[in-house]
This record gives sequence, C-alpha cells and structure tokens, in this order.
Amino acid sequence: MSSTVNEQTSLHQHNEQHERSGDTFRLEALLQHQTDVMEMLSAGIPLQDILTQIITWIQQPDQDMIATISLAGQLSAHPGAVCCTTPLTGKQGNALGSFEISYKSGRQPTPAELHFIRLVARTIVMAIEYSQKTTPPATQPVHTRPATSETAAERENFYQLLMDTPAVIAVLSGPQHVYILANKLYMETIGTDRSIVGKPIREALPELADQGIFELLDDVYRTGQPFIGHEIEVGLDRKGTGEREPVFFNFIYQPIRDAEGKVIQILVHAIDVTSSVMQRRKAEQSEQQFKSFVAHSPTPIGIYVGKELRIRTVNDAILKAWEKDASVVGKTFREAIPELEGQPFFDILDKVYDTGETYEAIEEKVMLMRDGILSPTYYNFTYKALRDEQGEIYAVMNTAMEVTEQVKARQKLAEAEENLRNAIEVAKLGDWKINLQTGEVVLADRIQEWFGASPGETITIEEATACITDPSILTNAIDRALQPGSDRIMNVEYELTNFRTGEKRIMHTSGKVFLDDISQPYMIIGITQNVTEQRQRQQELERLVNERTRALSIANIELKEANKTLERVNNNLEQYAYVTSHDLQEPLRKIKIFSDILQNRTDHTADIFTRKYLNKIDASVNRMMALINDLLNFSRLDKAENTFFLTDLNGIIEEVKEDFELAIKEKKVILNVSPLQQIAAVPLQIRQLFFNLIGNAIKFSRQDVTPTINISGRPVPATDISTHPQLNPSWNWYEIIVSDNGIGFEQRYAEKIFTIFQRLHTRDVYSGTGIGLALCEKVVSNHHGKIYATGRVNEGASFHILIPIMR
Repeated sequence: MSSTVNEQTSLHQHNEQHERSGDTFRLEALLQHQTDVMEMLSAGIPLQDILTQIITWIQQPDQDMIATISLAGQLSAHPGAVCCTTPLTGKQGNALGSFEISYKSGRQPTPAELHFIRLVARTIVMAIEYSQKTTPPATQPVHTRPATSETAAERENFYQLLMDTPAVIAVLSGPQHVYILANKLYMETIGTDRSIVGKPIREALPELADQGIFELLDDVYRTGQPFIGHEIEVGLDRKGTGEREPVFFNFIYQPIRDAEGKVIQILVHAIDVTSSVMQRRKAEQSEQQFKSFVAHSPTPIGIYVGKELRIRTVNDAILKAWEKDASVVGKTFREAIPELEGQPFFDILDKVYDTGETYEAIEEKVMLMRDGILSPTYYNFTYKALRDEQGEIYAVMNTAMEVTEQVKARQKLAEAEENLRNAIEVAKLGDWKINLQTGEVVLADRIQEWFGASPGETITIEEATACITDPSILTNAIDRALQPGSDRIMNVEYELTNFRTGEKRIMHTSGKVFLDDISQPYMIIGITQNVTEQRQRQQELERLVNERTRALSIANIELKEANKTLERVNNNLEQYAYVTSHDLQEPLRKIKIFSDILQNRTDHTADIFTRKYLNKIDASVNRMMALINDLLNFSRLDKAENTFFLTDLNGIIEEVKEDFELAIKEKKVILNVSPLQQIAAVPLQIRQLFFNLIGNAIKFSRQDVTPTINISGRPVPATDISTHPQLNPSWNWYEIIVSDNGIGFEQRYAEKIFTIFQRLHTRDVYSGTGIGLALCEKVVSNHHGKIYATGRVNEGASFHILIPIMR
C-alpha cells in the first residue's frame, strides 16, 4: 500500500473522528455562547462570572481539556503542563492576560482546536475590554431591554460591543430588515465595497433573493423565534460581478424586543465556516475514494482501530477470506475471528500497534474456517500502523494476498518429485539423460550395474552399446524420436548382456526428446527397467492362456449341443402343457354337462344330500376349467409372436371394463383412469395384463369399503431409471400405476405374489388359481420391463409397471 493511501486513510479517519465531534460542535456552541456573553455584558454581569461561564462551556464537550484564563497582574495555578498559551491582547496592543489550555492525556491540540482556541481568546478580549470601559447597567438582557430606557451612551456601548465581537455581526431593524450596523468581519464577508447601513437587506444584498434568507428573517421577525443555521450555504456577489461565490455559515438570527416584548430588530451573529466545510468535503471525498478503492480492490484489506483493534473498514475480499459477513464491523479483531486464538497473529497486531513497526509475512500458514472446517491457508500479508496528524498511531491496516493454491501446488510438486524418486527406487528403475549438444551421457548407478560397471565406475556410451545384443533397436528408436514431426517419444525393448557376469536381461527403455527455444532437440531424458521376470511370466501366461482357450473351445462346442437339447426338451414340455391343458377341457365339459343335468333333476326333489355334492362337483369343475384356461394363457405367452404395435392403453382399459361390467355394478366399484400415453406393445398381452390387475382389485376388495381403483401413468426421468439396473437406460420409459383400497398385503410378500400358483389366502375366502399375477409378470417381462408391488394390510395395494415407450 503506497504512502499516499496511508496518508489519506489517516486524514479521513482523523477528520471523521475529530472534526465532526470537535470543530463543528464547538463552532456551533461558540455562536450561541458569544450571544450569551454579549447578553451578560449588556446586563452588567461581573467579568469574573462571565469568564467562569466561558471556562465551563469550553471544557464541557471535551472532558480531557482543562482551560484557564489569567488576567494581567493575577497569578494562576495550573494542574498540569500547559500545552498551549494564547496571549490576550487588547485593540491598543496592551496585555490583558493569557488563555491557557492543557490536556489530562498529555496530547497536543489539533489544528481545528487551535483555530477554536483563537476564536475563544478574541471573545475573552472583547469581554475584558467592554467591562473595563463600562459601568454595569442593572437592566434586562439585550433582547428584552426597552429602547426607551437606554441612554445614548449605553446604546453606543452596546453597538460598540457588537462591532468588536470576533464574529460576523449585523443588526437589522424593522420588518424591512434595514441595516443599522454591521461590523468589520460582516463587511469583509459580503464585500467591503458595499454600502449597506440604512438600506433594507433586499436592496443591500439582492443576490439573496432566491436563497431563502429573506424568508427566514421574515419568519423570525413575525414569530419571535430565533433561528440557528448549521453550515448553511449562501451565494454572495462579493466582487460585484454578478457571479455568486458560495460561503458557508454557522449563524443565529436572534430577535431583539422592546419593553412590550415586541420584536423590533434582529441580531445576525455568524461564523464563516467555509474553510472547514471545504476541508471536510475534501476529506469526505478522499474518504469516499479510499472506501471505493478498498471496496473494489481484489486484494483483501481491513483496518482495525484503537488499542482494541476494532474492525472499522473491510472489503468483500477479506470477508470472503474470513468466511464472515459485514456483521464483524465494529467488533474487535479477536471477537470477529476467534479461530485465530492460539495462533501468533493477535500478538503480532498488538506489537505493530505498540511499536509502529510494519510486519510483512510471506506464505505464512493461517488456520481459517473453510466450509465450517478449520483448514490451513497460506497468505502473503502486511500489518502496517496508521498515524494521525500528530503522528499518533490510531489503527493498523491489514493487506493480504492468499497464496494457498501456489503453496499447495509447490508442496504437491515437491511431493510428486519425492514420490517419483521413491517410485523409481521401489520399482527398481534407472533414469538417464543424453545431452545432444555436448554428447554427455548420464546413467543412474543401477543402469551402470546392469551393464557390469562397479560402484563409482563410469561406463562409456561405446561400452554400453557393445553390451546390447542388437544396438540398432535403441539407435533407431532415438533417430525416430529426433525426426521433425515425430511425437518425440521413444519406447523400446532389447536384450542386454552384463559384460562382467554374462547375465542376460530384457530391458525396457522409455524416453522423451526436449526442444530448446528455437525448437531444436537438445536433451533426451528417460527411464530403463529390467523386465526380464515380467517377460518370462508373460510367456508362461500366454502358454496357459492358449491351453485354456483350447479347453474353452471344446467346452463351447459341448455347451452348444446341450443348449440344442434343452431347447428340444423345452419345446416338448410347452407342447405337452398345451396339449394336456387342451385335452383336459373335453372331459371337463362333459362332467359339467352331466352335472348340470343332474342338478336340474334334483332341483325338483327333496334329495338334499345329492344336491350338496352336485354343487361341490360343479364348483370343482369350474375351478379346474379356470386353472386350465389360465395355464393355456400362460403357455401361450411363451409361444406368441411378440409383434409390437402403437397401442392405445385407454382403449384397452375400456374393453376390460366391459368384461367386468356386472362385477363393477354389483360391488359399486369406482374406477378412475387418467389419460395414458400410447406405447409400443403387444395389445393382446397388455389386455391380459389389465384384465388380471383390475380383476384382482375387484376380487380383493373389502366388504365395508366402496372399492376404488385408480389407474395413472407418467414418463419416467432417466434419474429414476438408473435405480433399476436391469432396465435399458437408453430407452424412454413409461410408468403405469394401478392402485386400490382393498385388503392389501404385507410388504414382505411383495416378491412372492408374482410366483405361479402362489396364494396369500385360501380359495375358500377368495377364489382364483394363483396364476394371474404370474401372468402379469410374464407380460411385462415380454415387453422388457419390470413390475413390482407395494401394499399395506387393510389399506390397499399398488402395482407399478415400468415399460418402454418405444424401442
């Protein structure tokens, strides 16, 4: 951070802290108290009481200040060292006394305070001189004193008091606000070339017409209420050119009344604060520029004020680094970042504040919260003391730059290099390099050992080449890697013979050619590995693989023959099941016919025994016929050709509703069907699917509850399909849900209900063959989909069918 920015920081923060609370406040008070002093002088209050009152209001806003007024010829005792003494000198140059200021803290006054002290000293001089040349008239204060009781001398003394007051003073008379006096400071302020006494203010200062001043005066005269203005901007044509110059005032419009209390005049009492306003505005502009710089800086910046190091200014960059928000402003650094406790930074900041010595850190480790976890970070940062105009340290500025990624990258690089060295050692590799410009060859000790060199002994390139059974393998690989346009990589295997022991090894060498700044090869770096054992194992493995391949080929031939045999057996079984089921129907039909004939005869007789067992025969025949029909349907699913068509699911459900028309009316079933999407399917099988699911929902309804069946569908997102690994994720899927409010089932039986002939209830309670849901599962499987069920006892069941929309 440059010294200019530091000076701006010091200036704007000091001004903000002292100017508004000191200069502005004191100047406002000075206006009011100068008016009070004039009233006290006019009322004949003893000088000593007036001076005591001045001391009181000087010290009141600043408990650190001690003020003393010593008159000529008097002795005064000071409680501490005096840091500022202002002589009290009369208009004739005579010494009237002195005005001393000291501070309990031992500090020096600021420039703003020195200006204020000089103004107060002029007020004290006015009070002393006025008291010396007048006798106190025991009358009312100036704003209530009846004009008729004033003597010419008293009026002259009063006006002289106003003229000598160290402020901008004028008296305006009557409703037209006619000037009856204006002191030197007033004339200097408006422009000395003017002649205003005896003129109304509207004529004397016409440039005020559009600035609200005339209206303020009218209001004070009309209401009798004084008006106090703070830093009011007034445009004055000081040079008579028609150009208005902005001037800022702290002022009082004080009404003056006659004996009856009627307002007859207005006292204008003002102080020109243009300089302080401009300075503050300049400071505020500098402050805003600094704040803008801090706020928009990508560099983390924080300013910590006072011995407590309380956070005053921070930007988003440093808040992000701390993982905090703006609520830390106003807290001490320790309160805002408690995770730094136990780390050295609190002590370092304290030392910088105490000594003023700047602390700079390079890649220092800082434990900070990252995503709620105390984590190591690394920063380059600076702690720099900030000083005010008196050179006193009042804050520490912290600038930082996070270098965590760079430090971690370097650590990873060092770790990678160490791991590489370890890997080379563990893998028993040998590294090498060839300088193509000098011809220098550097071989690792392990490589030299493979060639036959003793520890510490070097081997020349010629000796190394002589050990290779076919040196051209290596030289050709190097030549190819050096060719323009090649990938600059060499990767070869060759046989090596140790020239001392005669031991043969198979070596694998990899290398890369590196180019210089003008794209010319200058270095080859690579590694070499002894792969003798690997190649021997590889050869043995290849032998075993070849043997296993021959064995698997023979097994595959045998498996094909077994599959053909199994297919013949399955075809025979399917034909047997079909024929058997079909042939069984004929004798059952005859039994049914004969049973019906006998039942018709016994209906007209009283033979109860015969009717009972004929009914049992009829029920058994009906169950047997249903079982055979279901078996036939189940067997046909395997034999049927799966020809897929674009199928209207809603139309199929309407057909099934007609099949169950009587049952639906009898049980008063409510069947709700949402519009379903068309899918590619085998229509007959889909009809069997809905027939069994709707039939089951009607059959397994509860007696005391109106049966309700809901059928709906939806396209299935790919994320949902990923939870069913047996389904093809590249297809578009559709889910059909058939739910009811029937007897339900225990969820532990959810898989069992799709097994053929499996029943959860006896046929005495609920009729059926135990094939329906197995048939549903077979239909869905034929469509390459999936069906599963969920249920709760006495609450109902839901069947979910996942089926492709198109294939």
